[in-house]
Amino acid sequence: MTARGSHHQTRRDQAAAMIRVLEREHPGAVARLRDDPLTVLSGWPGIRVVLADESSAGGNCSIAGRYDDEAVPPTLVVGAARSHRRRGFTVLHEFGHHLQRTTLELGQPLVTTVDSEGLEEVACDEFASRVLLPDELIADEIKMRGPCANDVVDLFDSSQASREACCVRAANLLRGAGAVLLLDTAGSVLFASPRGLVPPARGSDQSRTPLIEAALRHRAFVQRDETFVIYRNGDTSGHVYGQAAWCDDDHLIAVVACDNVPWLSFALPRPGTQRSRFGTWWTCETPACSDTFMITESPCERCAQPRCGHGHCGCTAARAQLDRECSGCRLTLPRRCFDGATMVCRDCS
Repeated sequence: MTARGSHHQTRRDQAAAMIRVLEREHPGAVARLRDDPLTVLSGWPGIRVVLADESSAGGNCSIAGRYDDEAVPPTLVVGAARSHRRRGFTVLHEFGHHLQRTTLELGQPLVTTVDSEGLEEVACDEFASRVLLPDELIADEIKMRGPCANDVVDLFDSSQASREACCVRAANLLRGAGAVLLLDTAGSVLFASPRGLVPPARGSDQSRTPLIEAALRHRAFVQRDETFVIYRNGDTSGHVYGQAAWCDDDHLIAVVACDNVPWLSFALPRPGTQRSRFGTWWTCETPACSDTFMITESPCERCAQPRCGHGHCGCTAARAQLDRECSGCRLTLPRRCFDGATMVCRDCS
C-alpha cells in the first residue's frame, strides 16, 4: 500500500475501536481469540474461514490472506503453508477487514479518510497485533524507551504471537520515525511495519544495505549508526540508525529509525534526513489530544519529540499507553488507579 508509513495515530484509534466493538458485542471474545484465533473464527457466526495455498490466498493485504466480502457468507482466506502463529495473525487481520466493513461506527472513519484503503489495511495489522500482544505483555521499559531488535525477538519468544504481530507492536512503540522489518536469510523483506517512514516493499532486497549485509555475513546481532533501506525502484532512504537480530535460523528482525533510538543515549537525526523540524507540522500522539500544530519550540529533552500547545510530548504519549479502561465505570485511568493487573479501578472494586 502506498500509505503504509502514515496513519500512525489514526490506525491505533481505529484498532482500539475495533477491540471495543468486538468486546461489546461478544464479551470475552478478545481473550478467546488470543488463545486460538483460527479455531475460534472457524466457528464464528456469519463468516467462513478457508485455508488455501499461497497463490490463491494472497491479495492486496500485507500478509498471505484476503477477505472475500462478495462470498456468501463473507470468507476469510488464509495461507495454509504458514506456521500456526502466522495463520493466527493472518486470520485476525482478515477478520479486521470484516469488522470494519460490517460495522457502521468502524466504517465511518474510513469514509472520512482520503486513503481509506490504506487506513483499513494498517488498522487490520494493528488490531491483530493488539489482540495477540496486549499492553500487559509489553514491558514498561520498552513502552517508555522504544524497542531494540532483541526486544522484538524476546516478544516472539515469550508469547504465542507471530513475528509479524511482534513487528507491528514494536513499530508502534518507536519514539521517532522508523520501521521494524522481518527478513529472510537472503535479506529479502517478508513483512514491514512502519511508523512515519516509508517502508521497503515486501520482497525487496535489503542485502546490500550496511546493516543487513553485516547481519547476513556474521550471522549475529549487529548495529549500525549509518544504514538505509532500499526501495523496489532502486532508490534509497536517507541514513538511519539500525539494529538487526536473528529470531531463529531463518528469520532476521531489523529496527531502523531516523532518530531517538533506545540503544543510544544521544541520537540526533542522521545528516540529510531530518536536519530540522522547525516550521513543519506535527500531530500530538497523546490519544486524548491529537492536536496538529506547527513546531516553533525546542523538543522535549528526554524524548526529543515536539510539544503541543497543551505541553504533551512523546513522554506523555508513552504514559498514556499505560492507562487502562476500567471494566466497571468504563473510564480510562492511570495505572496507579488499579491494583496489580486488574482491569477494575479501586473506586469500582
